[in-house]
Amino acid sequence: MITSSQELYRLESAYKENLPGLLAYARRFVPEDVAGDLVQDVFVRLWQSSRAFLNVPEGQTRQAYLFRSVRNACKDWLKHQLAVSRYEGETLYLMKQEEIDFSSRRTPREQEALLEAVSVQVGQLPERCREIFIMHYQKRMKSEEIAEYYGISRRTVESQLYKALQILRSELSEKDK
Repeated sequence: MITSSQELYRLESAYKENLPGLLAYARRFVPEDVAGDLVQDVFVRLWQSSRAFLNVPEGQTRQAYLFRSVRNACKDWLKHQLAVSRYEGETLYLMKQEEIDFSSRRTPREQEALLEAVSVQVGQLPERCREIFIMHYQKRMKSEEIAEYYGISRRTVESQLYKALQILRSELSEKDK
């Protein structure tokens, strides 16, 4: 960790001089709010551990180091988002498969009775869960659209959909017995 006032002054100077350019650079690759966080993280890591950065002579080398660090932070964030996206896609796929399997085991008459029971059960879901369920399955809105509408993450929407399906399956399987 940086301890002397001279080291802190050098880091603060590098921060003030390079912040606008680093933010603009990071915004080319990631959303604006993420860019700010990533640039801040780079400086926090420098403050915590990188005295070597401070001993580099003033000029291009230090600036290049900062830009390289921000670029790497952006790449790491994007890799993480790809992993999250893959996980969410797989989860959504599995949810849809379960839904197909569940609905394909019934005759048309059973299906009609089931739809009526589902309608009743949907009305008993927790409010936000019910709203998200209706927007997705009745209004055919995508998870991203619902997330944007409520100002929540797509993952939260998909969790709510999964929760609704679990509740409905549980309640409806109890009625089948």
